[in-house]
Order: sequence, then C-alpha cells, then structure tokens
Amino acid sequence: MKLILASARDPAAQNIVARLRELYDFEEVRDRPGVFIHEDVLLTTVDGGITQIDALPLAAEEVIIASRHASESGEPTLTVHVPGEVERRELAVASPGTIKAALKALVAARDELGLPYEVSLEATHHGPTKLEVPITFVEVGSSQKQWSDMRAAEAAARAIMAAATSPAGGRRAIGFGGPHYAPRHTEVILRTDVCVGHILPKYVQVSDALIEKAVKATRGGAELFVLDWKGLDGDARTKILSTAKKLGLSATKAHDLLREAKV
Repeated sequence: MKLILASARDPAAQNIVARLRELYDFEEVRDRPGVFIHEDVLLTTVDGGITQIDALPLAAEEVIIASRHASESGEPTLTVHVPGEVERRELAVASPGTIKAALKALVAARDELGLPYEVSLEATHHGPTKLEVPITFVEVGSSQKQWSDMRAAEAAARAIMAAATSPAGGRRAIGFGGPHYAPRHTEVILRTDVCVGHILPKYVQVSDALIEKAVKATRGGAELFVLDWKGLDGDARTKILSTAKKLGLSATKAHDLLREAKV
C-alpha cells in the first residue's frame, strides 16, 4: 500500500485532500474513521506538524505527503522534493521514480489547468528523516493565496495520484550543485530518462560520508551522479567525482545529459 499523508494544520494540504477525495472516489475504511482508500492507495491526516513525525499512523511501503510550500517571495510554485536535514547529515529514503512521476504530472496538470505557476524540484530539506520507507513531498506555494487555490490543489492531487499509482522508470540519480530550486535537475527529469531523488545543492558541504549516505538513502540504490557543473565550486566537484569513482558509479554533467536529449 502507498500512503498519502497530510497535516490537519496545513490549509494547502487539506485542499489537496479535498480534491483527492473528489477526483478519485476515496472511500472511508470501515471501522477506521478518517482513513480513506482508493484501489491500493490509503489517505489520512495527522494532527501535528508533518515534518516532525517519527512513525506512520498506518503501515505503508511508501509515503507521499501533501503539503504547503512557503517562501518569502510568495511566488506561485508547485514543488516536489525528498526530505532530509542535511546539516545534521540525516536523510529520508528517496524514491527517484516517484519524484519523476510527480514532477511530470505537475507540469501536465499545470498546463492543462492554465495555472500561472512555476514547477520545480527543490533540494533536499527538512524532516521527517526517521521513517524507514521512501517519502516524497508534493507542495503548493508559496503564500496563503496559493494555498487556497483549489486549481493548484487539483494539480497537486493529480501529481500525487500519478506518483502513487505509476512511478516512473529510469536511471536513479543523486543531484549535486545549483540553488535550492534546482532548475538543471528539473530539466533533467523532464527531458531525459534520469530520475533524480536527493539533491545536495551548492550551499551544502559535501563529504564522502554524506554522499555515501545519499546513495544508501535511495530506493534501489543510486546509479548516477548528476552535477550542475557551474553550480559547484572546484573542491566540491573533485570530491563528488572521486567519491563516484570510489563507489563505482557514473557521474555526469547535467548540461551533457540535456545536450544529448536534443540529439
């Protein structure tokens, strides 16, 4: 079973839940108030903050979290990311195929619904990090105006269900470099066969231990490192390439993957 989880405190999450129930005919599970099911997907809410949970309310093989996204800019944004408290070297389990399916479905829904929103991956950030199953956040942002937008909630709902029912195939990758909103890695997901899970951006000090942890925290194991080359300093590039060689993994520039995709 896949589990869609939302916080009762989060207005965007509650709107996404409402659209999920309307669009996909989720039915309440007998003797389980507040728990809904559609085919092999469960849906429920928790009372507390979603980023602090250390145990699931229901058994599941994977979790997709409906959430709000907040930023000072307030720009309309639909985002996808894996959680992880990188400064503490704690990473959740990433499912690159889930990330890819959610991101592509967000773009399709955004375009079909005519939403004036940017769609983007975000670098790995915040919790929860203690769960043993893969976790993906699908978010609507970046202010109260967008959290209340039911069409944006619908786009997120569609993306969540696409990811829950039809995860994408492709080469499983870890992204390195670039800003928090990861334009190069977003392009790579949308235009190539690569599926990016964790992203360690330019402001993170990479180490062998952190990189190896990201590899282990990728469901199925990472096969490829994708570098936003211009978004990394020389020392970071050297460290990433040497660790890839040590682990027997391929490393490539995002630019090269995108150039090949045009051929």
